[in-house]
Amino acid sequence: MKTVVLRIPDKSALVYIEKADPKIYFMIYEELTYRKSFGKWEKPESLYDPHTKSFPVGLIPRVKKLLNSKGYRIRVIDERKIEGVEINATWNEEYKLRKYQEKAVKKALKSGMGVLALPVGSGKTIIGLRIIYELNLSALVVVHTKELLYQWAENIRRVLGIEPGLVGDNNWIEKPVTVAMIQTLLSRGVDKLQLPYAVVVFDECHRTSAAEKFYELGISLPQRFRFGLSATPWRRIKGEELKIEGAIGPIIYEVKAEDLIKEKFLAKPRFKVIEYESSMPPLAERYKELYEEIIMENEERNKAIVETAYKLAKQGHRVLIDVKRIEHGKILVEMLKKKGINAEFLSSQSPNRWEIFEKFKNGEINVLVSTLLKEGVDIPEISAIILAGGGKSDIMTIQTIGRALRPKGGSGAVIVDVKDEDPLLFTHFIERQKALRQYYGRYYDKELEKLIKT
Repeated sequence: MKTVVLRIPDKSALVYIEKADPKIYFMIYEELTYRKSFGKWEKPESLYDPHTKSFPVGLIPRVKKLLNSKGYRIRVIDERKIEGVEINATWNEEYKLRKYQEKAVKKALKSGMGVLALPVGSGKTIIGLRIIYELNLSALVVVHTKELLYQWAENIRRVLGIEPGLVGDNNWIEKPVTVAMIQTLLSRGVDKLQLPYAVVVFDECHRTSAAEKFYELGISLPQRFRFGLSATPWRRIKGEELKIEGAIGPIIYEVKAEDLIKEKFLAKPRFKVIEYESSMPPLAERYKELYEEIIMENEERNKAIVETAYKLAKQGHRVLIDVKRIEHGKILVEMLKKKGINAEFLSSQSPNRWEIFEKFKNGEINVLVSTLLKEGVDIPEISAIILAGGGKSDIMTIQTIGRALRPKGGSGAVIVDVKDEDPLLFTHFIERQKALRQYYGRYYDKELEKLIKT
């Protein structure tokens, strides 16, 4: 059996192929190549560089599997030195790990890199912190929003008992455990980092829009220990899949939402669909105008959403209405207030957003209308979600409704979608429902199952 040598130089996130038959290079090129669309045109792009005979470190398991299947033995020579300082954290014993969390941590420590895929509300942050605690080495946590920047920082203080560093939102303060925004690291450059970090954790690594950024940052960070946290690991575009995998590694541990619902770690969902009748057929032809006419400014649609939110609030639910446009959110808040509901609008532009968060948590606000609560923001008080913004993104759908799937003492969670009759927007509704069916498995509504199969 012939041996292929893969070498990882020190301070590198690339793997170099040595002592291989010429056909090996071609096989790896084929495996790591995808077709990228440019309008009507496509061209091949590869994560294998034929000039340097290298590929990203996260793809080692994929390449090993390919070559083993062809009868080759693989020898990996890892020259990376583990640099970093001890963090000397103290674990807060209030945070007892559940069995699936313990398994995730063990798998991560054994593998050294890879993606941990667990549902929204499963405690991915606690898993990430426990990995850092067990390794007891300086770590860089990469996030993509200001809300996550400060949320991780607060969790580091509370769970590990140490003061975190902050890089982003006009901060550049490094500590043994630093939370950094990906945008800041890319714009300022990772060479500006002063401390040696042994571990890098990518939060919400599934994001489609961030695949390029995660890849660019991932291959510029040399850490041997690299992990991704994701609630929605599936993707549709091979290039995005490969880039996330190249930067972090493959999925090494996965827990399904339905398993955690069965064990009562997550609330059991109830599904509801709003149907409405429009007085006039849509006149717009372009999607932007169609969206404004049918979703944002549609009086019948907005009335149906407000009426549903009103009923849920009267039943004692804390309701999140998810919208995509600020203008739409403001319209709905005004209509809710006219019905006597204490509602507020929240976006990244809201100067008092932390005050609004607190009011909602304390019960001073019954209904929160927001463009913001897609990913990572932790508000366990939400018990009902209305997807008022349309759109077809499976990842955004799951991230948003996951906000309501925290345990509620047996009361369950209500997930409300809006069925639009326009042919294009109806297909978006079906896509959202298919995402819910895939994610929630046997807990998905059987009646809706019939609808999305027709």
